[in-house]
This record gives sequence, C-alpha cells and structure tokens, in this order.
Amino acid sequence: MKTPLLLDVKRLAVHDGPGIRTTFHVKGCPLRCLWCHNPESQSAERQVARFQHLCRHCDKCAMDEATCPGRAFKIYGREWAIPQIVAKALEDKAFYEVSGGGVTISGGEPLFFPEWTAELLRALREAGLHTCLDTSLFAAPAVIEAMLPLVDMWLPDLKADGDELHRRCTGVSNAPVKANLAHLAAVGATMEVRCLSVPGLTDGADLAARHDFLHSLGIPDSAIVDLAYHDMARSKYLALGMPDTLP
Repeated sequence: MKTPLLLDVKRLAVHDGPGIRTTFHVKGCPLRCLWCHNPESQSAERQVARFQHLCRHCDKCAMDEATCPGRAFKIYGREWAIPQIVAKALEDKAFYEVSGGGVTISGGEPLFFPEWTAELLRALREAGLHTCLDTSLFAAPAVIEAMLPLVDMWLPDLKADGDELHRRCTGVSNAPVKANLAHLAAVGATMEVRCLSVPGLTDGADLAARHDFLHSLGIPDSAIVDLAYHDMARSKYLALGMPDTLP
C-alpha cells in the first residue's frame, strides 16, 4: 500500500463540505494544472520551501522551519499514521455534531493513493464521522466503485469541458473524469461539483459547456459551485524553485 505524506490539516473548515469540518490534505497529485494554487501538493516527496521575502539572511542559517526567525522556511510533507489522523479528527467531534460536519480528505489527490485513502475513510466511518472526498476524479472506475460505500459526499472538480483544453491545462485527459462523474450521478451519490473559471482559459464558453454537461447527467445547479481563480500562491513557486506555470 502506497502511503502519502500529509501536507496540511485544516481545523474548523467551512468550505470543504457541509458544516464545520477538519480537512486533511495529502501530498501528491497526477495532474499538473497550470493554475495550481498549491504547487507544494504536486510532488509526493517531502519538500522544503524558502520564502525569500521573509529571509533575514542570517550569518548561520540552519534551514529549519522551527528555528527560523523570519519564518522563511516551510516543510511540506510529514508522516502521519491513520490512527493519528483519526484521533486528530475526533478532537473536534463536538463541532461536527452541532453543525452537521465531519472530515474531508483532500489533496493533492487522495485517489492517487487509493488503498490508503480507502483504509482511512473506513476508519473515519467506524469512528462515526461524516466523510467527504475532495477529488479530481482522475482514477480508474474500480477505484471509484471501491470508495462508494465509504464516502458520504463527493467534492469533485470538473476543470475543463473540452478534452484538448483539459490536456493542455492539466496534462491529462478528462475522459475518465467525465465517466466517473456520470457513474456517480447514475448511482445517486451526493455531490457538490466545483468548476473553476480561469480568465482566458476555462471561463466563458467552456464554463457554460461544463454546466451543460453536468445538467445532462441530472446534476442540478444547486450541486454546482463556480469558483473564481486567484493568484495568491505565486510566491510558493519561487520558494519551491518551481517554474511558475501561470504568472
């Protein structure tokens, strides 16, 4: 079983599914979206970022996140065992019960690690927690089928309608994404589909085409969320030594 590193833990999240939630972000993704606002989530390996605008240029630099006086260093990717994740999630169980919330597994791409994600979701369900899966749906049909009894709500992305545009913007075809969306709709899975609008790339006609496709599957407007592009993560590319794909 391939085990991912954990990238981040967001407590008291309110945009990652219903109610108040704890969101666990895994590190590693098969897509390379031009607009990716979490470039640190792409590689499955541990990374150290240096934010130059925060660096104080100390005489003796330890390159250590814990001791850096300017907080210029950030470590991306830490090992967490599944029981440790469940225990962290249970710390906020009272908030979930009051708000109808729970736990969301996000990325990166959780389905890049299907066996591990299934094991984690199973453990969360056994702990009595509501589960959401935030995913690109770029996965084999068998992976989706295995997740169905473990996921209470799906939060898939539909990044572009045209396959050529999707390949150009993400590096992969959207054929499996659309097929998996169609399957989820056919079996009546609870979903909230996110459609990012990137000016000059996936806005206008492509956004409208995505809505039309989702409507053709019987997905109502109430289950479709349009998201606006933001460029707040551009400094991360520089800090990680990665080329900025959408400056």
